[in-house]
Amino acid sequence: MKYAPMIFGLLLMAGILAVPAAAFTINTLTLTVAENGDAEIAVDYSLTWVERFVVFMRIAHPDQQLERALEGYSGKEVTVTKVSPAGTELFLEKFVQVNDKPEGTMYTTPSMDFSTAEQEVRGYWFSRFVNVDASPEVTIITFPDGYQEKFYNMAYIPRVIHQTGN
Repeated sequence: MKYAPMIFGLLLMAGILAVPAAAFTINTLTLTVAENGDAEIAVDYSLTWVERFVVFMRIAHPDQQLERALEGYSGKEVTVTKVSPAGTELFLEKFVQVNDKPEGTMYTTPSMDFSTAEQEVRGYWFSRFVNVDASPEVTIITFPDGYQEKFYNMAYIPRVIHQTGN
């Protein structure tokens, strides 16, 4: 049947249009700081089947959105190291400012504002079908000495200053 792909496509679109708005939620964001200021960032998110198969993986690519947002904050190149339907891992050189002092090493992370991701999604044609919650349920920043700062349900993460002892 030569019209089967077209009929399937129309049925798929009708199903998408009939589905209530879906939600893209960032569950956790972990930032692990290396001694030299490099950072590994892991973002775990929840996607509904609509987002996973139709919207985000085919059109918006969450890994590219995260990469662009972090490059904007840091002014540095971001390397995407892993992508899956449930998360993205990134690497940034010299993301965290490092100052060596006689009493220890001071690490300063930049502030991060994830609310801009919510605004960007509004520019896509599919925005009426997707609600974006870009404030991670939990953000964990881990420094080289194991010290952690945690933030809960915050779209804006302030800069964090931590000093390790020598």
